[in-house]
Amino acid sequence: METKPSISSSDSVYIGKVLMTMGECVSTSLSKFSGWMLVGFAAIIGALLTNIDAAAKFLVPDTLSTIAILFSGAVFLNVLQRYSAAVISSSTAVAKKVEEQPVPEGIDISMFFEQLEHATLWPARLMVRRSNRKILAGDFAAAGRLISTLAQIEAWLVFAQMLTAVAATWVLASGLQS
Repeated sequence: METKPSISSSDSVYIGKVLMTMGECVSTSLSKFSGWMLVGFAAIIGALLTNIDAAAKFLVPDTLSTIAILFSGAVFLNVLQRYSAAVISSSTAVAKKVEEQPVPEGIDISMFFEQLEHATLWPARLMVRRSNRKILAGDFAAAGRLISTLAQIEAWLVFAQMLTAVAATWVLASGLQS
């Protein structure tokens, strides 16, 4: 049985900071890409709807409604992605601000984490509780891993959004009549 090498507290803190920074950078890039993709998709829908009388002559019936449904799906995925991005950006901003604050001498870290947990609503409370347990056990990279994981989930949401946009393009192309 292979044992994991022990990680020092300072290494764990550094790893957490790197993972948090990585998650923040990935999230920021994904938000920009996702936003532009949604704007492009909306422009196509807008152009079709603005010229619906002319467009309807060249489209198989139900093409526009199918594209509108796919657009709604892309918007839903974008909302989920933006929510994840908001969690990531606010978490990293808080981490940076807290890092600037001096830690009071003799602080009861268990009581601090308990108060933090009580101030958090469900379901986020479950994530806070889990992170707190890991940190109390000496895993100072836990918060960074969580942010990194959220950024990866966000990447999958953007990928699904991209697939939805491609599917809408395919529906539009296959719905053209000659």
